[in-house]
Amino acid sequence: MRKILITIASIISLAAFAGAQQMADEFNNSSTPSELVASGWATNDGGKGYKVLQVVVKDANVAAEMHIDNNGKAVAAFDSIKTSNPNFDVDYLMSADMEDWADMGTGKSGPMYHMTFGGLSFKGPMGEAMGNMGPFSSFLINIGKNIQQ
Repeated sequence: MRKILITIASIISLAAFAGAQQMADEFNNSSTPSELVASGWATNDGGKGYKVLQVVVKDANVAAEMHIDNNGKAVAAFDSIKTSNPNFDVDYLMSADMEDWADMGTGKSGPMYHMTFGGLSFKGPMGEAMGNMGPFSSFLINIGKNIQQ
């Protein structure tokens, strides 16, 4: 029943996707950027000055991309995928269906749950993500909340 309600809420809310800029603004106004700088995550950018974070909703025509600079701040946000060849040694692509994004947005089940049970697909430096599970979880909650608005 819970999954049905989440799916219905996701379908209803798809048209009102808050967008990448709102995700970036919420990200920048959180504690996540400073945590990513402190851990060294933000500076692992392959020499380009920013990391690419791509988000895809598998069962809808929704995608977003953010560029995170060495200060841990989102400096660009797009309501589509702009980088055609990310460097997955430093960049990330995360995809899930709308139901899983909506569930992640609640914060009740984290990324490990969704990665383990197949709902969240992930490309990028896994060890780096695992070493930053707190900020990574916060980021996925932010995505889930904004994709379902």
